[in-house]
Amino acid sequence: MKVKGYFRIAALSFALIILSVPIPGAGDFLSLLERKDPRTKDVITKPTLTRVLELPRLPVNSRQYEFLLDHPHLSMVLAHIYDSSLDLYKVKVRPDGLFHIDDAAGLAGDMEIVNSIPGRRAYFIYGHFDILKIRFHGHVVLLISYAERPDEAVSSVDSAAISYVKVNSAFVGFFAKIVAFLFPRKVDERIGRFATAVRKVSIAVHDDPERAYAKLEASAEVSPQELNEFAGIFLRRA
Repeated sequence: MKVKGYFRIAALSFALIILSVPIPGAGDFLSLLERKDPRTKDVITKPTLTRVLELPRLPVNSRQYEFLLDHPHLSMVLAHIYDSSLDLYKVKVRPDGLFHIDDAAGLAGDMEIVNSIPGRRAYFIYGHFDILKIRFHGHVVLLISYAERPDEAVSSVDSAAISYVKVNSAFVGFFAKIVAFLFPRKVDERIGRFATAVRKVSIAVHDDPERAYAKLEASAEVSPQELNEFAGIFLRRA
């Protein structure tokens, strides 16, 4: 009952977030998502847990935020530069276009984008999570909404994300209760790390984009094309 109650609250919160963003057709977002990718329905309607994350007043404009969302490898390199807590995380682009996420501490999976329009991104993630040396497989539907604050002298973006997490587990009894206690804490810990990193990266590219560019170039982890695109977005170069 508690899980269902939390799910209703989380879903309502996300609905309110979506409806607050002036995007045509946003009201039927979840139904649209299920039609585009039927795999998402079971995760959204029967999650093991859900989490809502709000990031208000990120000091970037919507075009810059979209660039960071749509270039997860580059964004992760920036995160490594400005937040050492994410040093273990790696993001690679697979030959089939999917993004592979790997955390040496016990998290790995493949991420694909399901829906992408201005103001919204939806991702389907499948992989595994290690707890107490036991490997659990599962799926995540990650929904991100964002909107630039209007009528302000300095651009900023309000972003919100909801994660629907479904774990495939056959464990029952006492051990299942231990895992049920540890799993949400592990998820919250990682979400907290990413939230901190997103804010740090946003501040860095806003306060000193030239330095951020130089650090990306020095890392030798970003392609010349992505460096040029970063410069065009954040340094207003041609």
